[in-house]
Amino acid sequence: MKYIVFILICAISLSPLKGHGNIDLAEITIYSEQGLWHDLITPNLEESKEFYNEIFGWTYEERNIKGFKYVIIYNNQILIGAMLELPDIESSTWITSLPLSNQELNKRIKLAVDNGAKLALNPLKVPGIGKQVIFEGPQGTVFSLVSQNEYNSSDAFNKNKNDWLGIELWSDDLEKAKKFYENVFDVTTEETSINSMPYWYFKNNDKILAGMIKNPVSNQNSQWVPYLKVNNPATIITATKQAGGSVLLAPNKNIKNGRVGIIQDPYGAIIAIQQN
Repeated sequence: MKYIVFILICAISLSPLKGHGNIDLAEITIYSEQGLWHDLITPNLEESKEFYNEIFGWTYEERNIKGFKYVIIYNNQILIGAMLELPDIESSTWITSLPLSNQELNKRIKLAVDNGAKLALNPLKVPGIGKQVIFEGPQGTVFSLVSQNEYNSSDAFNKNKNDWLGIELWSDDLEKAKKFYENVFDVTTEETSINSMPYWYFKNNDKILAGMIKNPVSNQNSQWVPYLKVNNPATIITATKQAGGSVLLAPNKNIKNGRVGIIQDPYGAIIAIQQN
């Protein structure tokens, strides 16, 4: 399938961590070879904008969507994603969308519904971006499909610092996860072992599209975690603390040679940062 890339799935009801437990990550880096589009769903758009501006230097532009507060995100003047405010939710989460042609978009919508997914929101039409459909999966997680365009294509993806690097699923139920995504997105799942720990790849033919591990966080639901490439993880960790976020994993030489950290924004959304 030409446009396959795996989708970030996070629970809309994700709660801020009060004690993240023991996080153990495999020694692996997953690079997406296709385009990705990321949206932050947040109960407070202004506070989220300020937080991410402080730690990553992101800037924003408002777009008119009836009934919603919505901004697109720029990193170094390159459009990389968006933020959507839903005031009634308790916490924030990142959702990664699969960019598709119109024909593929309609096909995957039907497959998602046939396999137990339902609409989380009515379809959105974003000026300059296109159509976006957000689903709630059969395990209560959300995922999104979006029209393919110049901003989320493979050419636009992964070009500069503080841009998206890849995605990894932290799953409570590996078998259910494999079955759902294999059925909906025509991927295969390959099990391997890294540092004596089980690890799974989602693949399309010979291309690795994403990784999967058993959920390493004891008090959180299954979720997809986006990886963001940065110049200096330690600097981002310091900025996160100063901006009111939480550090779930500080850079540690025993984990990916100190090149990775995991942060959480003030409303609960999680991002892994990694030095490229």
